[in-house]
Amino acid sequence: MKTTKTLDALILLTDETDINLYKYIADAIVSYGTDALPLLKKKISTSNDICQQERIESLIYVIEHNDVVKKLRQWNSSRQYDLLEPYFILARHRFPHANWDMIGFQIVMMIEQAERELTDDLTPLEKVKVLNHIIYGVNGFKGDKVSITNPDYYYINTLFETRIGNPLSLGLLYIIVAQRLGLPVYGICLPYHFILAYTKKVETMPQLEDVLFYINPFNNGTPLMRKDIRNYLNELNIRPELKYFEPTNNTLIVRKLFNTIIETYSMSGKINEANELREIMNY
Repeated sequence: MKTTKTLDALILLTDETDINLYKYIADAIVSYGTDALPLLKKKISTSNDICQQERIESLIYVIEHNDVVKKLRQWNSSRQYDLLEPYFILARHRFPHANWDMIGFQIVMMIEQAERELTDDLTPLEKVKVLNHIIYGVNGFKGDKVSITNPDYYYINTLFETRIGNPLSLGLLYIIVAQRLGLPVYGICLPYHFILAYTKKVETMPQLEDVLFYINPFNNGTPLMRKDIRNYLNELNIRPELKYFEPTNNTLIVRKLFNTIIETYSMSGKINEANELREIMNY
């Protein structure tokens, strides 16, 4: 069994001058996973050795990177039905000090607010009207173009702090709340856009024939029809394909989230952040 005493000793050896020996030390520290992070962060705050500080920073990066990849793999293999989990994993990695308990509490509150107004006799359109009232009216979320080119606005903590979102961040929130209420709302990945589909309740992933109507989360949850998607694609000179009208599985939605943030990082000149996400995305 690995002990804290052994880990302490290994961290003290991070100033080892023999490069080959240091590689063994580094691999041993990384094998402790996130258990090593508190001691590494404590050591980096007390060390005056620049080389040792850089090594510890690198070890922290590798361990945190591996932890994110591990969690995403676990989600992808067994919990794809829940979009909140990968959304939290990604945001925690970028903003580890955000108030995650408060965000979770606010999501629960939104669900409870909607539950008080939703009844079984409401039509799907009426249920969407209730959900729109809760998300955009009561809780004040709104779409704003400023959030499309700023990578920070794709993370759930920024969405809750500012109440401003883009199609993806608002769409993910909408799906998370709707599905916890038992409403069959799914994502659809359009080029440069993200909308939702309200479907019939089916046992498996809904198909095109199960879609009742579409929802634009960026425009206060406005209902859309199939012709609206065709018109959007025509404006972009993009040939209509089935994938633009049919619900998308959560793995592809998370991939779109990664790719969109990577693109916005790149456009903002934040190349290191973009490259880091590219590495994580290969989970």
